[in-house]
Amino acid sequence: MLHTHDYFVSSDGLQLFRQAWLPDGDPRGVVLVIHGLGEHSGRYGHVADRLAGAGYAVHALDHRGHGKSNGKRAFVKRYDELMTDLAQFRRMVEEQHPELPLVVLGHSMGGNLAVGHVLDHQDGVAGLALSGAALKAGDDLSGPQITIFKAIARVVPGFRPQALSADAISRDPAVVAAYRDDPLVFTGKISAGLGAALLESMDRFPARYGELRLPVLIMHGTEDQLTPIEGSRELERLATNAHVTSHYFEGLYHEIFNEPEQAEVLDDLVEWLDGVTG
Repeated sequence: MLHTHDYFVSSDGLQLFRQAWLPDGDPRGVVLVIHGLGEHSGRYGHVADRLAGAGYAVHALDHRGHGKSNGKRAFVKRYDELMTDLAQFRRMVEEQHPELPLVVLGHSMGGNLAVGHVLDHQDGVAGLALSGAALKAGDDLSGPQITIFKAIARVVPGFRPQALSADAISRDPAVVAAYRDDPLVFTGKISAGLGAALLESMDRFPARYGELRLPVLIMHGTEDQLTPIEGSRELERLATNAHVTSHYFEGLYHEIFNEPEQAEVLDDLVEWLDGVTG
């Protein structure tokens, strides 16, 4: 396997980090890995190893304000900033692997971004895979609170009202400890601008799920306390023109790729990938 990494310049001048894991032989397909809030692409090395071992070229970027990329930590003014970065990144990957089937794989916030991207750029995508996708606001945010949050974001997008709970990512204490100790993981409070951008996308998505006309893999831990499983179930119910496969992993927390049962999760992912790229 070959591992490469470098930077590219976003449309508004930020240095964004990207890396790739390439199989020893000719790849059978390409997987774009879209990471979650506060983390970075390097946390998916073991996922990439498994996929590259199965013959897939795996490419990932660090979102602006995340990991090794430039930008204020966990901050955007508009959702379109992330969408533009992702579209640019995908074009570069497709230029490197012309004619190969391409799958978009997103976790948590990355699942949200993956859905947003594919809804607008479905042509050329062989499949959409989601892990604990952030598609619905949590129960800790009421309707009035969401309205206030969005209003604050329009005036003070840099305001930081809350942070994620590291304890909720995995049942494995070693994973939680590594997350907290990782200097590239942002464990502080997220910006109102980024939070509002995600909330507004969640409002838009359900009315568009019927536009999806490709294979979709939905994966979610039933004990996920960070992204409501109801968002995944809603996508499953409303994506009536897509070929949806759903795996709800009993008892697993938010990061299903980092749970003790990760081998089973990755085996399911590879089996699905083989089916949609074959």
